[in-house]
Amino acid sequence: MGRRVRVVGIEEPETALHPGAAAILRSALLEASRHTQVIVTSHSPDLLDDKDIEPESIISVTSREGETILGPVDEASRTSIRDHLFTAGELLRLNQISTDEEEHKNSVDQKLFAF
Repeated sequence: MGRRVRVVGIEEPETALHPGAAAILRSALLEASRHTQVIVTSHSPDLLDDKDIEPESIISVTSREGETILGPVDEASRTSIRDHLFTAGELLRLNQISTDEEEHKNSVDQKLFAF
């Protein structure tokens, strides 16, 4: 019997994908996440255009003065997504989704890699 894959990382899976197929890709990624941890990086608002995406499942990356800031999306974005005012994709298109920099500062001492 084969070994179980624990983590799958996919860099910009929407590359060369018709925007209309983003929902199918999103569905496949969600199905895969039921069996293994799936980490996806994307700049695609089409991939994030789903009212069922929870803000807690999104990690935002911002570059500020040469520093990479990684963390949950800011409170205004979380509220907008949670209250179904906007999808994460709509916020991304409007350039209104950003990293919660306060949360980033609070977790700066935490290790990114744990063994």
